[in-house]
Amino acid sequence: MSGFIFACIWAISANVIAMVHDAPKYRIHWVLARVLVLCLPFVIWRVGVDHGTGWMLAALGVAIFQLRLMLNHMGKQLIAKLKEIR
Repeated sequence: MSGFIFACIWAISANVIAMVHDAPKYRIHWVLARVLVLCLPFVIWRVGVDHGTGWMLAALGVAIFQLRLMLNHMGKQLIAKLKEIR
C-alpha cells in the first residue's frame, strides 16, 4: 500500500479522534491520540520509502502541525513525571 494512503488514513483518523469529546468520562480521546502518535513514525517512514525524502519531510511537518497541542501536552506530562522521580 502506498505511503500516501497510510498518511490519508492516519489524517482522517486524527480528525475523527479530534471530534471525540474530551471530558473525564471520555478518556478514550487521549488513549486514541497516543496510539496515533505511536503510529506516526511508521507512516512517515512509509511515505519516505515510497516517495522520497522531500515528501517525508512534508509529512513530518504536517503531522507536527496537526498534533502540536497533543505533543505539548505529552511533553509537559513527561517533564512532570521526571520531576517526581528525582
